[in-house]
Amino acid sequence: MSTSLKATARQAGFIYLLILVLAPLNEFFLKARFTVKGDAIATAQRIAAEPVLYRLGVFSDLVSHVAFLLLALLLYHLFRDVSRRQARLLIALVAMSVAIGMIALVCRMAPLILLDPANSLSVFSPAERDSLAWLFLRLGSTATVLATFFWGFWLLPFGSLVIKSRFYPKLLGVLLIVGGVTYAVLGFTNLVFPAYGPLVFKFGMPFYAMGELAIIFWLLFATARIPETPVASAAADLRAE
Repeated sequence: MSTSLKATARQAGFIYLLILVLAPLNEFFLKARFTVKGDAIATAQRIAAEPVLYRLGVFSDLVSHVAFLLLALLLYHLFRDVSRRQARLLIALVAMSVAIGMIALVCRMAPLILLDPANSLSVFSPAERDSLAWLFLRLGSTATVLATFFWGFWLLPFGSLVIKSRFYPKLLGVLLIVGGVTYAVLGFTNLVFPAYGPLVFKFGMPFYAMGELAIIFWLLFATARIPETPVASAAADLRAE
């Protein structure tokens, strides 16, 4: 097994673990701390009361997005000799997810500008500023719903690469694909039938968590059967190009 690729796998596992720690922390702790469902005024008051903590939440989300890009690049390096097409598709889908996520971050920063008394926004009344801040938060949440599709889509080529590579058990690839489909179902539900989103999230969590947690463990701790030379599928990809 290539020492360089073994190190790449462990780096990818560490970054993947970092993402899975930061994303739920930001989603379920920091966002929940500031957002009062259906109440623009109370939400604005919470953000204005703790702007530094709110900014830290935005920063942790930014770190997650940067880490996601780094993870995609490391996985490309790890699996490019399995199938360059699939590896490139993985990077493209992650890039789309990050791009949408950055739009959501900009929307989340807008309330800080609107609610800052030092800004020259006297043309708006306090109630109007609260409503605008709420609107941007809602837009950011909508962008996150759209990003959910890509959280699922990128797992499809990832799972396919794991299966084809024979570096890791094929079951891991199957679990990643199942998780990807579950993410897509969650995104569809949140977009079309939002009232059922929490229910789908609750019952779908084991499906997408199982594959990602398992692949993190194998990337970090298991010895992969990574060959020194490119596998046959990579040569086929190159001939097709």
